[in-house]
Amino acid sequence: MEYYSIAQIKNMEEEAKKRGVTENKMMDTAGRLVADFIDKNIEFKRAVFIAGTGNNGGDVLSAAFHLFNLNHSNIEVIVVGKPEELKENPKVFLYLISDIKDISVKFISDSAALNSIKEDIKDADILVVGLFGTGFHGDLPPLAADLIDSINDSDAKRISIDIPSGMNGDSGDFKKVVKSDFTLTMMAMKKAFQNPQALSVCGKILIMNLSV
Repeated sequence: MEYYSIAQIKNMEEEAKKRGVTENKMMDTAGRLVADFIDKNIEFKRAVFIAGTGNNGGDVLSAAFHLFNLNHSNIEVIVVGKPEELKENPKVFLYLISDIKDISVKFISDSAALNSIKEDIKDADILVVGLFGTGFHGDLPPLAADLIDSINDSDAKRISIDIPSGMNGDSGDFKKVVKSDFTLTMMAMKKAFQNPQALSVCGKILIMNLSV
């Protein structure tokens, strides 16, 4: 099994862009693969997608869009941050799901807003989480740390996108992290997954082949 550093993954992405594969296309494919996995492997009545404002969050928004297109309803999207903080490619998928009446979208940026969605998290059958990607390091913002506590307290199946949020993609180190049942990692295994402590919170790791 080969393991790749964050720098190597970024190089792979840059090479794909040179071949004409846009960042938006990679995000679209990532979301479709996540949705296909959920559709084929997990029974659920209610799905909650929890996204940050960066590209990892964009994969989550894309997955929510594609899961709806696989004839699933009762989908909720929670974005941690403000609408204006979203990067450009995640904005594309937010725009797509904002037009779908069967998908509820909520933004949270303070503790009061977090408290308002804790029951939503508690009532979910699956939680699809992408708050921070492989480049995360340091301490979690307090709001994200509290949110991760709520996610980990849930009885739902927890699916992390690319890497459990809160984990460093190279070292696998973390102070607080999403304890996952599945980690759907994009393109290749990350060096973080060589760390036994990291493996203990990843659940089953599956590689999503973006074909780039």
